[in-house]
Amino acid sequence: MQRALDFDKTPALGVPLPFFLNVPLFALLAGLLAAWTGPQPFVATSWNGPALALTHLWTLGILGSAMLGALLQILAVACNVPVGAARAVAGLAHALLTAGTLLLAAGFLGWRTDALVGAAVLLGAAFALYLAAVARALWRHRRQVYKGAREILVPVRGALIALACTVLMGLTMALSLGLGLPLPDWLGPHVLWGLTGWGGLLLMGMSFQLLPIFQVTEIYPKPLTRWLPLLIPGLLLAWTMLNASTGLPRLMRETVELLLVCAYALWACVTLHLLWTRKRPAPEATTLFWFTGMLSLLACAPLWIWMTHGHAPRAGMVLGAVIIVGVLGSVVNGMLYKIVPFLLWKHAQDAIVVPDGDPGQARVYLKILPKMAVYINERAARLQWIAHVAVVLCWALAAAGWIPAAKAAGPLLIVSAAGLIWNIGCALRLYRRTLEKIAVATQAVSD
Repeated sequence: MQRALDFDKTPALGVPLPFFLNVPLFALLAGLLAAWTGPQPFVATSWNGPALALTHLWTLGILGSAMLGALLQILAVACNVPVGAARAVAGLAHALLTAGTLLLAAGFLGWRTDALVGAAVLLGAAFALYLAAVARALWRHRRQVYKGAREILVPVRGALIALACTVLMGLTMALSLGLGLPLPDWLGPHVLWGLTGWGGLLLMGMSFQLLPIFQVTEIYPKPLTRWLPLLIPGLLLAWTMLNASTGLPRLMRETVELLLVCAYALWACVTLHLLWTRKRPAPEATTLFWFTGMLSLLACAPLWIWMTHGHAPRAGMVLGAVIIVGVLGSVVNGMLYKIVPFLLWKHAQDAIVVPDGDPGQARVYLKILPKMAVYINERAARLQWIAHVAVVLCWALAAAGWIPAAKAAGPLLIVSAAGLIWNIGCALRLYRRTLEKIAVATQAVSD
């Protein structure tokens, strides 16, 4: 595995950044919706309209946006797999994803069949465009992939296949609801492939590359990076076949589920060990978010036992809340505190042109260019992490049916989202001021 990234292959800022900006905005929207609906999404069944709207604001608007944007970035700089016409693909996919997610949430809230059909069309176009562009890039650049990038590409390919399966099932169910057709019983596979396949595999693959670089940890053990990304898709496929079969013992499916839980628990334990023994002495906000995500992932094991053998009707909702908000939400939030400042710092640096290698002018630019750590205040990021931890705990308790937590879920998410918006907004303002200073310095040189 390589421990360096080819930053010269960084795509234009307009490729990943709009996806990342969706994260705090959709988090704010989800918080407002949860505050407006009150306890209803948490105390009703999984087919409750507000619950489905909130779920998809999280999975599509927050998590999906972040992961689609990050994948465009990581494929280019870590694997030498740039997506062709990246700006056009990203711009159109982002617009379709954003509009489709909003329309889908509106359709669930009012059970409007026309909105559900329209959302399926928009989201289907978004994911078809994105998956086709990424698949073409993977095939086209298959011989130019960096040595050592296999540990990333294997889980990425598995995640993309899982995403295609998740989207196909989701679109079929949305169209069935919208057109009044018989609804296929695909809710379980849709959730499993989406959370443990698409979300889990992609974050696993990114952790193999990003944690050793940005958190200065040791490299993941080679047997884990080699076999775990292959084992998980196999278990998902086996679970799907067993779930679709009739007359087979339930124990067979539960055994596969247990193996899947153990696989992710192993990754969580290794990740926690690497983070705990990292070479940087003080944890950053990103480190704290990763700790939160991995501890939440370990908590999924007893939650799965409770769901499977505890005969608790709400255990599944708690498990889903912990995975979405605690595991995926925490890691995505923490990654933004590294990726966004890096992108802004890198593109500000690229805007500098030193005429004839003039050392004096280079020193002028160095005084103008902020360090990457300055873009987001560490104390402000830690405060937002505290708010996010409160969100994780509150949403898990709300999913368990505790009414006070259900009432507080929306306001707490609003606070956390507002903190993230403020922090990213500060980074963007610093970037804009830096570009203005660079332009002034460049003009002074030319005069």
